[in-house]
Amino acid sequence: MADVRPFRALRYAPGIDLSSAICPPFDIISPQEQRALHDRSPHNAVHIELAEDQNGDRYQNAAETLARWRRDGALLRDDAPGFYLYRQTFQHNGGTHTRTILFARLRLEPWESGIVLPHEQTFGGPKEDRLKLLRATRLNASPVFLIYRDEMGSIAGRLRTATSQRPSADFATADGQSHTLWRTDDPSTASELSAAFESQRLYVADGHHRYETALGYRDERRAAASTWTGEEPVNFALVALTSADDPGLLVLPIHRVTTAATPLDAALDRLRGVFQVEAVSNAESLATVLAERGRAISAFGLIAADSPDAYLLTLSGPQSADHLLPQEKSPAWRALDYSIANYAILRYGLGLDESQMSDYS
Repeated sequence: MADVRPFRALRYAPGIDLSSAICPPFDIISPQEQRALHDRSPHNAVHIELAEDQNGDRYQNAAETLARWRRDGALLRDDAPGFYLYRQTFQHNGGTHTRTILFARLRLEPWESGIVLPHEQTFGGPKEDRLKLLRATRLNASPVFLIYRDEMGSIAGRLRTATSQRPSADFATADGQSHTLWRTDDPSTASELSAAFESQRLYVADGHHRYETALGYRDERRAAASTWTGEEPVNFALVALTSADDPGLLVLPIHRVTTAATPLDAALDRLRGVFQVEAVSNAESLATVLAERGRAISAFGLIAADSPDAYLLTLSGPQSADHLLPQEKSPAWRALDYSIANYAILRYGLGLDESQMSDYS
């Protein structure tokens, strides 16, 4: 049973320019963007999410910034628990898309419980980073992004009720996106929303490392506690919930950039048999071919800095890579492009180990 509840959010004060204050999740912020976000506003969320290491400890810097913002009134905690409905409108490939997200707190459960289901392998480096930040700030700086199936429309109906109210925030950012936030603390609506999620199974779209970090931090705090009720704040994590039917829920290609442990010619020889390997003249042609290939069978693009050609890798058959994947995983997991790319191309073909992969996973 998914235990989804309202919470008392820590939010920017009304005088803060929200268009300059928001930032992307930590793991997609480049060093250049990190610097630009730091310079954009003294209240940009990157000062917490991915603080600069100016004095030898960026986690302590984040904690000190958080304490200062609260002390100065830049951040205020809501008086009562509420659900927060967020609508984001953005452009992609010439089209306009709108995504609706419900921010809530979710009781943490291990993967084995089957309430929250993962699809990615996690790595020690990112989890250690997020754990250090969580220890220093005791704050969920960004949510775990989860997908649910609202087949009966019971959740959608309650969310429409929330958007009939006046939004508590409505602004646009320089990239052309618009952002609208509604808060509902009506006890009846909150109770109905929580009840509607009880029968839900939730799927992680993004944030596997954040979720596992939250689990580890909860266990760490529980082990150090003299008493434990199960209702302590660390038993929950901040989540962003989106319906699988949401028209703004786009699934886009995943790009991996790494230094290969195996020379290109040897890697391609190794991959032949598992994949049909075709040379393509350039990256633009490769993108066109991949788009035309569609979803009939898994296909991947490979570009090397030391080769003028790009390469199209198409599975030789539906099961041709299966022997390279962990057999304890389900057949559905082993059929995912993510899984095939990680185990058949990155590990088997390019010879990478976990430590070389953790920088970008």
